[in-house]
Amino acid sequence: MKKRMWTIAMCVVAAVVLAHESAIGSDTPTADEAKDKAKSAEVAAAHQEKVFKPPPGFRAKKRGDKVLYCIQDSAVGTRFKTEKCYDDDQMKAYLLAREQNNRDFDQRRAICSYPRACGMP
Repeated sequence: MKKRMWTIAMCVVAAVVLAHESAIGSDTPTADEAKDKAKSAEVAAAHQEKVFKPPPGFRAKKRGDKVLYCIQDSAVGTRFKTEKCYDDDQMKAYLLAREQNNRDFDQRRAICSYPRACGMP
């Protein structure tokens, strides 16, 4: 019985040592490789910040060297769809104007038009 227990214990120790050696082996990156990975991660993060994601409904189209953001829209009074495209600067201005319109709408909605609507007698 002691021989069996001793054999099992030796097998367990050997398995642990082999697992530890394989974890430390050549798969562990050196200091230079770790720096390179960190630098590439920073470059990827910076690149991802530069990539503009258009809002819902807009599609990115490439025309020549420029990237345009287009949306299918119909003018008031017609059912015909037209495509409106904006470049980067125009898109930023469009988003700022839309955000300002939303704030103005919320502000007008928050103001009471007459006292009874606000709960005042």
